[in-house]
This record gives sequence, structure tokens and C-alpha cells, in this order.
Amino acid sequence: MENASRALIMAGSVLMAILVIGLLVVGYDNLSSLEQEKGDAAGDLKGLEYMKKFEQFNRTLYGSELLSLANLQEDYNNSTDVKYEGFDSIEITVKTNGIVNSSYFPAGRYTIDRIAEEQKKIEEEISKYEKNRREYNNRSVKYYSSKKNREIALDFGMNPPSSMMDYDIQYNYLQSNSTTASLLTEIQKYKDLTTIYNEFRTGKKFECKNVIYNDENGRISSMYFEEK
Repeated sequence: MENASRALIMAGSVLMAILVIGLLVVGYDNLSSLEQEKGDAAGDLKGLEYMKKFEQFNRTLYGSELLSLANLQEDYNNSTDVKYEGFDSIEITVKTNGIVNSSYFPAGRYTIDRIAEEQKKIEEEISKYEKNRREYNNRSVKYYSSKKNREIALDFGMNPPSSMMDYDIQYNYLQSNSTTASLLTEIQKYKDLTTIYNEFRTGKKFECKNVIYNDENGRISSMYFEEK
């Protein structure tokens, strides 16, 4: 009788252990599911925040805004969410008419990455003229670009007559000196570059012609712009 009681107790203990383990397994599964749901919800929320940023550009943009969109696309497509979390990348295409007498921002239809490349190229070229140089009295081409010819001549030790016109100073003084003649050439190149850059940034408009959304998650997958 005593052995039977012990057997019942042992059986009950085993049953209780099985029940506890079962409850732990169920609880773990429920917790895992809850965490997964939280993760999915967080991912959806993050995706929604991304899309809001892109949706703001679903309109007619100035060139400067298009450059901002190019930077946004680059940041997004290179983010960990796209690389590791399964977010779809976004492709943006632009058709532009180009700028007359310029090799920058050429006419054609290409991805917005090309816009970003052109921006980088022209900014790097402009920056060369914004650095101080020893041959120019440790001043930059940009500095002299805002000066009159008389001011430049005086800065380089020349002393043109007070009655001489700025135009004559250029040819009688600045052009006859190799350093100042080179400076005048670089000033013109700097002005040409800044004019091209400003024309693209503030003088051009691009209309958003099409936005395509992913059928499964409703997120933007591509955008298309045309110069107006």
C-alpha cells in the first residue's frame, strides 16, 4: 500500500512537471509571437516614417530640392533597414533638359544618383577657387571675384591713375601681368561655375510625373520627374 502511494505521488510529480514545462513552452511561444508582432509593428512604423519623407517630394521641385531628394534616397538605400531588414530600395529617375554651354547636369533621362554625382563634381570644382593661394596674396579667387579691377590692381602693388576706368585698368595693368592675368581667367571660370550651379538649383523646376507603390506593403518603390 505504501509503495502504491509513493508511485502515485511520483506520477503526480511527473505530471505536474510536464504541465509546468508545457505552460512554459506555451508562454515562450506567446512571448515570441508578441515580440515578433512588436518588431513587425515597429518596422511598419519606421517604413511609414520613411515614406512620409519621400511623399513630401511628390510635387514640383526646384533643382535644390531635387538635390535634397537625391541625398535622401542615398541615405535610405544605404540604410541598415534596406540592407538587413528587408526594406525595398527606392529608384528615382529624372529627365532634364540640361544647361546651355555646360557639361554639368547634362540633358537626358537617368537615375537621380547621377544628379548627386553632378552635384559633387561641380561643388568640388567650385571649392578649388575658394581656397587661399600664395600667388594671390594668400587670398582666394572667390575673394577677388567680388572686387573691382582697381581694388585688385592696388592689392597687387599696382598704382593705376585715379582717373583710369576699370575697363582700362584690366587691359593696361592686370592683363599685362602673368599673375593677375591668370587670376582674371580663374575669376571668370569661378563665376561660370557658380552661375551653372545656381541655374540648376534655383532656375530649374522638375515635376513629379509618376509614383509607383509596392502592392504588398504600400511603400514607394519608384518616382519619376521631368523638367518643366
